[in-house]
Amino acid sequence: MKNYSDLMEKAVNGDKQSFIELIEGRKDMLYRTAFLYIKNQQDALEIVDITVYNAYLSIKKLKNPNFFNTWLTKILINASVDLLRYRKKVILLNDNYDTEYVLQDSSLKIDLYNAVDKLRGKYKTVIILKYYNNLKISEVAEVMECTESNVKNYIHKALKILIRKI
Repeated sequence: MKNYSDLMEKAVNGDKQSFIELIEGRKDMLYRTAFLYIKNQQDALEIVDITVYNAYLSIKKLKNPNFFNTWLTKILINASVDLLRYRKKVILLNDNYDTEYVLQDSSLKIDLYNAVDKLRGKYKTVIILKYYNNLKISEVAEVMECTESNVKNYIHKALKILIRKI
């Protein structure tokens, strides 16, 4: 496998194969994040496709290749939020989502998943990015376009809410 710097340089210059190699290692993370937002397997896969397409179209705009993962995650979250907004305008949200992915673990994990799902806005985003995607505080701040201090506050408040719900 080529090194990351070479792949990034080639991808930014329009090399499709290099871009594909960059995306391949991130597919699972993208899917997990989309599924946590969308709660539907097919829609999550579609969001990943949209994310990859949008990233390919705009990769030349990426200012710092070191933030590729953060940039890609931000595109995915924006696409997920857009779909949720569209759903709210067109139909009521369906509570019968695909839970097969979640049911593989204990009921405590399911309770935690449901509690995270009920978090609102920034609290949900910060928990997904930090604990499901294992991003650093600085990376979460970059994705959410806020300070690290704000991220820490969001995490603290979100965890307090989760503790009360579980």
